[in-house]
Amino acid sequence: MGSGEAARRESALTCRLLEQFLQAGIEPEAAMKTLNAAMALRGAETGSFTTIDLITCRPETGEAAFFKYGAAPSYVKKGGTVRRITGGTLPAGLRGGAAAPDVTRATLEPGSFAVMVSDGVADPGRDEWLQNLLAGWDGEDPQTLAGLILSESVRRENLQDDCGVQVLYLSRESGVKKV
Repeated sequence: MGSGEAARRESALTCRLLEQFLQAGIEPEAAMKTLNAAMALRGAETGSFTTIDLITCRPETGEAAFFKYGAAPSYVKKGGTVRRITGGTLPAGLRGGAAAPDVTRATLEPGSFAVMVSDGVADPGRDEWLQNLLAGWDGEDPQTLAGLILSESVRRENLQDDCGVQVLYLSRESGVKKV
């Protein structure tokens, strides 16, 4: 949460811990509950908390799950259709114990995209422009789409906050590509 160097450090710590849990074989929801509990203990000392946004995907079936603690909306794009995925759970560290993240399941078909953005890219209450951009875009390169989202965000929001864009593309031919 926040912006600048302190937010970057907090984000890096959170990502590193979540990655270690997942690499140790802990299921995503359990890993996030554990991380939330750890962040709550840390937050009691430092007053810090953080949003967490995670997607898992099985490329062979297209089964995807979005896990959120206070994170900005995510989007699933297939053709001209865009599904907005939100959650209502507080950021990690604000609720103690094993508070569960919001979990939304979706099926990604070949040729579809999953897009995660930080709240610095699009205000969750004013993201129609992003939904329209996604619906109207007909390319297949996730890097190009991420760059387009970021450049349009800079134009609209004037970089008032840190910006992050993650794009996952389920290719028609060779599986998942991510940026």
